[in-house]
Amino acid sequence: MEAIVEEPVAAKIYPQLEETPEFRVVIDDIVEVRKGWKTDTFNKIERTVRKKNMKSPDRKHVIDEAACFSVIHGRSKQSLDLVAPNAEVADLWVQGLGHLITVLDGLQQEERFERWLKQRFQEADLDGNGSLNFDECLILLKQLNAKLPRDTVKRLFHIANINTNSRNDEQVLDAEEFVIFYMNLMSRSEIKELFTRYSKNDKEMNAQELCHFIQTEQHCKDFTVEQCNTLIETFEDSKLKVVGKVSFIGFTSILMSKQFEIFNLSHTVVYQDMTNPLPHYYIASSHNTYLTGNQLRGESSVEGYIDALKRGCRCVELDCWDGPDGDPIVYHGYTLTTKILFRDVLVDAIKPYAFYASEYPVILSLENHCSERQQEVLAKHFCDVLGDMLYTEPVSEDMLFLPSPEALKKKIIVKAKKEAPAEKDSESESEEEQEAIKVALNMKSYNQQKTKVVAEGLSSLVNICQAVHFHSFEEAKVSGKCHQMSSFSETKAEDLIEKSAKDFVMYNARQLSRIYPSGKRTGSSNYKPTPLWNVGCQIVALNYQSSRRPIFLNESKFKQNGGCGYVLKPKFLCGNGDYDPDAVIKHRPSAQLKLTIISGQHIPKANQDLEGEVVDPYVTVKIIGHPADEQKLKTDIIRNNGFNPRWNEEMNFSLKVPELAMVHFIVKDSSTTGKDATLGMYALPFSSMQQGYRHIYLVDYMGSLVSPATLFVHVSIK
Repeated sequence: MEAIVEEPVAAKIYPQLEETPEFRVVIDDIVEVRKGWKTDTFNKIERTVRKKNMKSPDRKHVIDEAACFSVIHGRSKQSLDLVAPNAEVADLWVQGLGHLITVLDGLQQEERFERWLKQRFQEADLDGNGSLNFDECLILLKQLNAKLPRDTVKRLFHIANINTNSRNDEQVLDAEEFVIFYMNLMSRSEIKELFTRYSKNDKEMNAQELCHFIQTEQHCKDFTVEQCNTLIETFEDSKLKVVGKVSFIGFTSILMSKQFEIFNLSHTVVYQDMTNPLPHYYIASSHNTYLTGNQLRGESSVEGYIDALKRGCRCVELDCWDGPDGDPIVYHGYTLTTKILFRDVLVDAIKPYAFYASEYPVILSLENHCSERQQEVLAKHFCDVLGDMLYTEPVSEDMLFLPSPEALKKKIIVKAKKEAPAEKDSESESEEEQEAIKVALNMKSYNQQKTKVVAEGLSSLVNICQAVHFHSFEEAKVSGKCHQMSSFSETKAEDLIEKSAKDFVMYNARQLSRIYPSGKRTGSSNYKPTPLWNVGCQIVALNYQSSRRPIFLNESKFKQNGGCGYVLKPKFLCGNGDYDPDAVIKHRPSAQLKLTIISGQHIPKANQDLEGEVVDPYVTVKIIGHPADEQKLKTDIIRNNGFNPRWNEEMNFSLKVPELAMVHFIVKDSSTTGKDATLGMYALPFSSMQQGYRHIYLVDYMGSLVSPATLFVHVSIK
């Protein structure tokens, strides 16, 4: 196996992957394996080889694409680009790594947890003898944030040593025994109370008793005994399974399963009506999608598009400029960001990944800075690469509403400015119409002085997302077309919300609006998306490469409806303008949310590499949405226990506009010397919360699991 490193032009090759540890990749970190030339590195090599072959036609430079593949890994989606000896070997690697990824993705939570424990065991086994003595177990427990009485730990250590292993005359645990030892330490008394309450004895629970618990406590009124038998078959590992009963451990596994998480399982698929006009949906949207870093010196990459599309983004941005050899490029103009070919974006990202996460339409937001000649090249690439995927239906003059996401399935829409159509013969018009035409012509002449001509070929591809300059809500109400849309900087949009929120809602009920970050955000930070969603803005474009709160909330919002990138707006944001966001909502009935934060499990340290005391965790819950609903409550601090902190604290929230509300859980470490560190979090739409006893799997700002950290809560909604 050979690995291509950084400089593709020089094409440095290492003979053996094993001799270059800098290329070692943990299997868990692999995001995707791609066959062929599908990364920036291979694109550069392809162009270099092509140029060399043109200069020296008698001496061909060849790298067999069929023998090439790339391993995409890590949070930053880096690519390890590899060349196998031949295509057959490359296929074996691609298939083998793909199988490993599938197996890991398919692990149940309990299996993931056991695997995580064994990995921690191996890390603690410094001499590699496959065992840990009591003192080594104590050190590992401290790393896992467990601070327990020594005599309790000692007693459970001896119980777990079922094979009576010893080393140098002292008892030791192997990996399997350590899992048993840790599980005994983690005995969940709060779940044991539920198990005992609903079973006739504290050893086992039958299917009827389990069904009673699920119907009563989990608010699943239609759950059947047959479904409970399936749960027992899936999660019970002991001999009780044979007689249709579940143990306390099996019951705990059921409560920790995906079906009983806080997020409504039925919302993990498309469940909303997808036949409404496009403006009636929030649309997951990215700003400057090509950038993987900051706005001034960051790298432009096809990976930015692939990552966004795989995360369910439905609107991506392409900043197009004249490129060398007559081929347009994509980059952040007038900056030091790197450049990529427009065609490479279409070939390697848009075409293969547009419908990877969702079959609903993708909007390509085109920032066109090209000359007329290269605009025609843009149009040619669109047609040659995307072909029938492009939505090319012309707009009819009497169109009142845009098509629905359902009607636009598997279609790619070009959003750009369009050349104005030829004017009609004024002799057939009335005097008033002729006057209106004169005004329009003057306006057109003024605009053409400020903007360049849109090439005919490119203009013909623009239909239901025609970019126009915004003048006022009044003008849009009188003469705006449903297929016309405007873009607003965050500052302009915030100003419109402050002065004309009700008009903004009415505008967004019929036309699309796109919001983008201020040019001052050179570090690729983001604005708060919530105020824009509150007035019905659909395309709230964010820097997807950021790892802070706005992107976290965006991902959390679009997790619902199957993560398809389209979320139906509340009815009051799609109506005739009766809803006024600024009005005091006196007569709206409130939704009452009662949360009990019961306990936490495996809460990590903020920095696992630092020695010191275990964490002092507390939980903050925020309501994010309409300003009238925004509120925050927090639990007490549990000292020296990230292992299994127990709060049992009740929180009550009253929501006037629950349709806009999101619930944000944040676990922090209390500090007496500095800022409280964030240890994990979770957020979901209020409408996607399940009632009853639920587990919350904590994540970081990028949405990656802080495995295996969880919160155990009870949810009640009235």
